[in-house]
Amino acid sequence: MPEPVLMHSAGITGDAVIQKIDDLYVMFYFGAFWEDRKGAFNRFAASTDLVNWTDWAGENLIEPSEPYDDLYAHKSFVVKHKGVVYHFYCAVNKHDQRGIAVATSVDLGKGKKSFVPAPIPKKP
Repeated sequence: MPEPVLMHSAGITGDAVIQKIDDLYVMFYFGAFWEDRKGAFNRFAASTDLVNWTDWAGENLIEPSEPYDDLYAHKSFVVKHKGVVYHFYCAVNKHDQRGIAVATSVDLGKGKKSFVPAPIPKKP
C-alpha cells in the first residue's frame, strides 16, 4: 500500500487537485479540524516528481473570513485566466448553507449574491 503524501497529527486533509505549473506540480487541498487552525481551509503543497512533496508553511490560501463562509472555506479549484488567479471553493456558513465562492488575485469587487435568509429556529 502506498504511503500518504501529507499527514497531520489531528484533523483531516482531503480533496486534492493537482495542477502542473511550469516544471512544478501543485497540489491544492483542504484541511479541517487541525490542532493549530480553526474550521476548514485551503492550502497547497508542491513537488517536482509527484512523489516528494513540500507542504506550504505560510498562511492558508482560503479560510473562513466572510459571513457566507464563516464555518468552512474548503475544497479548492484554482485556475489562472488572462493574468488573474481565480480560487473557487465551497463556502459554508454557520447556518449550514452551502455555496460556491471565488477569491481572486486582483480586486474585482464583491458580488451581490447571498444566501437566502437563514430559517428562524422553531420554539419547542
